[in-house]
Amino acid sequence: MKKENLARSLIVFCICAILLYYVYTLFRIGDLLLYIFRLIFPVIIALFFHFLIDPIIDYFTSDRLSRKIVVVHLYLSFSLLFILCCYFFIPYLLDQCLVFYHRLCDSKIMVNPIFSAFIRFLEEYQVIDYFIDVFNGWTQTVIYWVGNIFIGLGISFYLSYDNLHLIEKAIAYLPFAKQGICMQTLKKLKLTTYQFMKSMILDFIFFFFMCLIPFVFIFPQFAIWIALFLSITNLIPYVGPYIGGIPVVIYAFFIDAHLGYASFIVIVVLQYLESSYLQPYLFSKSIRLHPILLLIALTFFGDLFGIVGMIFSPLLLSYVIFIGELFKNLHIGDEMRRMIHHEIK
Repeated sequence: MKKENLARSLIVFCICAILLYYVYTLFRIGDLLLYIFRLIFPVIIALFFHFLIDPIIDYFTSDRLSRKIVVVHLYLSFSLLFILCCYFFIPYLLDQCLVFYHRLCDSKIMVNPIFSAFIRFLEEYQVIDYFIDVFNGWTQTVIYWVGNIFIGLGISFYLSYDNLHLIEKAIAYLPFAKQGICMQTLKKLKLTTYQFMKSMILDFIFFFFMCLIPFVFIFPQFAIWIALFLSITNLIPYVGPYIGGIPVVIYAFFIDAHLGYASFIVIVVLQYLESSYLQPYLFSKSIRLHPILLLIALTFFGDLFGIVGMIFSPLLLSYVIFIGELFKNLHIGDEMRRMIHHEIK
């Protein structure tokens, strides 16, 4: 009987999968789901910021300071910090990028004579134009993310100001026996989000200054740009140091062999110090996952959300693990199997 039930379950599962596939392709449900996801994406970002900022708000809230006053001051501080960064830092960064871009297009960049033939080869077969097109695509992605982040910050402000906990209210509609498990999982998600973001920001700041100091002597004109590029790519687990380090070393070798060796040694030393001391110290209390799972998550979320998905892949993977444990504790799989067996009988 067990073999017969298993065979029936497999047949029903295959028939349902085929029907779902035809319904999915016939009615273009994928496009509809993508459209709905784009609509609710700012809300997801708002909930993420709400997770992140809520512990800070609770820390500063007291008998003398109400929650609304803390929220207003906190968001005004974030807005002022963002305006100052845009006013002082971003114009300089964009100016450096434009200088490098024009030098590259006008062939005025200093290149070691050994690599001049290689540069001409790249220009002849339009490889440089291809990389410029890729850079333009990244620029459009950044604009898309910045717009969603602005909308998400506005939504998260009203969530924090009115003390609206949407997920907690949704959990209240569940059966009473399941509410405790869901609330515990939600607390784990909030704590993990806060610890991961705090560790990531500190790691970015420390590594940025660690890169800035030596590259001021190697590349004075592009030191800030190189340090920022290395710090951002270093946030990507495992492959990030190679994504950031290899182009910098190749660029240094194009200009001068001595600068290439110096850049290589500096990047190796910095990555060793960061991976051996700084990162374990900062991330010791946030996320501990197996490297194989992290590489799978890096590929999956990177394909979905680009470089942002690669940076936040450890956090997103931890979300998936927590939700999977929640489904296991709620015995959802057992209930679905009982419903299928009941319908078959």
